[in-house]
Amino acid sequence: MTEKTEAEKAREREEDDKKKRRAALLLAYRRQDRARWLWWLFKSPSEGALVTTMAGAVAATVGWIGIDRYEVWALKREPAAQVEVVRETPNSTVFEIIGFDKAGRRGVFDVVVLKKEFKWAHASDTEVEREGRQIPANALVDEAFDADVRGALAEALEIVGVGTASQEGEGTRETERAGRRAARTAEIAKTASLDHVPLWTLNLGQYREPCEACETTGTSWQRPFIVVAVKELQKDANLGEALADAMTGRERLPSPTAYSAFVMTKLRG
Repeated sequence: MTEKTEAEKAREREEDDKKKRRAALLLAYRRQDRARWLWWLFKSPSEGALVTTMAGAVAATVGWIGIDRYEVWALKREPAAQVEVVRETPNSTVFEIIGFDKAGRRGVFDVVVLKKEFKWAHASDTEVEREGRQIPANALVDEAFDADVRGALAEALEIVGVGTASQEGEGTRETERAGRRAARTAEIAKTASLDHVPLWTLNLGQYREPCEACETTGTSWQRPFIVVAVKELQKDANLGEALADAMTGRERLPSPTAYSAFVMTKLRG
């Protein structure tokens, strides 16, 4: 076996130092406002600065039953350091974020949030609309996923379809609807991915965090279309833990604490 060069050893030491700094940032970081991502992402470009009044957030507690589901611990701990890269594409905003599981193993994710003209049709778990017009199922991938997003999905190690429901309606029923939306999202996204890529759903449940200054003409902003491409996952890392950690405490992304659940289910792979 070839002995490592001094340059290789130096690179390894540098990488170890980076990991230690990330861990320190993770422990030092303090949770920020968890609902502002919604009104920031979906507010009209013509609007000026918004001042929000957020009611107190309620901590999430989730029970877990069934095969391929597991407990996500991250909602009871400090979130990862707020490091993100944002890419604007014609149809979406893509957030590259980093999170860590309970053992400190890292995951890197592209969270794709379609822009506000795309949304789930009210009370539907199968139909997606664009500015009020239903998009035919056979045209959805081409119309909603631009080249940047299709490229991210094609290169993903794993894909997570995310489902949400707005605040109207009975909680259990809406959480079930969010689960079906997650499955539909995963089914749509898999057409842009490789056949062998593991496929998951993430049911965030029903939106429940009050936001008096959010759009008051409706609640469509509470049920965005979201899909996650897993870009990197360290060996033996817990995907659910790392993703929950990455999404928690960011003002421009959906926080698990703004919704009623965090249930991951494996569909394939």
